[in-house]
Amino acid sequence: MNYYIGIDLGGTNVRVAKVDEEGRILKDVIAPSHGKEGPEKIEANILELLKGFDLSDVKSIGLAIPGPVDGEKNVITMATNIPGCEGYPFADNIQKAVDVPVFLDNDANAAGLAEAILGAGRGYNEVYFLTHSTGIGGALVIDGHVVSGHKGYCGEVANVIVDPEAKLYPIYSHLNKGGVETVASGTAIGLIGEEVIGPEAASSRKVFSMAKDGDERAIAILDRMSLNLARCLSAISAICAPDCFVIGGGCSHSSEMYFDKVREYFKTMAHEGMREVPILKAALAEPGVLGAAMIGKSRLG
Repeated sequence: MNYYIGIDLGGTNVRVAKVDEEGRILKDVIAPSHGKEGPEKIEANILELLKGFDLSDVKSIGLAIPGPVDGEKNVITMATNIPGCEGYPFADNIQKAVDVPVFLDNDANAAGLAEAILGAGRGYNEVYFLTHSTGIGGALVIDGHVVSGHKGYCGEVANVIVDPEAKLYPIYSHLNKGGVETVASGTAIGLIGEEVIGPEAASSRKVFSMAKDGDERAIAILDRMSLNLARCLSAISAICAPDCFVIGGGCSHSSEMYFDKVREYFKTMAHEGMREVPILKAALAEPGVLGAAMIGKSRLG
């Protein structure tokens, strides 16, 4: 049996776990990440946490990062939630300290890899994973390997324009007007809810709850969101032609409120041969840290 370490690094917390090749977590720990205190502090904290794990039988360490990663250089290219970490040699430094191969990847890629290998996408050759949460990201996984693309930007679909006439809120000034994240993410649902309904609908959770109770305004917001998600999936299907889509993230916990709508709209837009491609709900409770562990497994083969 092979064993792997997964490190899921966020702006607030970091989770470290020892995982076997079947995705069973043998030991894990959650601690503050010190994400705003600079790369040296983050790295020192990770190394301190690793002291609590037996690494003698570990094949690799995978580090999932909130932002694009250059897979060839094994460094972060953009790090909004952990400022100052662009280009910092986390992988090289940690590998030298513990004498275990270390690999970096984007957190959405890691979650997608976990779902493809261990979760809802298991058994499919080509899986496209969409994370539908505060923001929107994605990952293309083919035969158990993430396709990273130029500087790690493959799958970063937030900027795909799906609704060019939609309002662009100031929070999204760095994205295209009508980009899918600006009109269909959890944050966008809350912004639209507050504007259309009022402060009582100023979060995606509240909009979902109101729609469940039959509020026609909330139902209309989710309908438009579903249309825009389907537009995004249709565009992806024309380029990647995956065997399945897997949708995870916080919004997917309310999948019963919109997945069927997304499927219906998708069938009206996709090429005829793609219309029956399954759109599945993510299955794993811990995709972040499991995916981080699977990064090394995937890279080493």
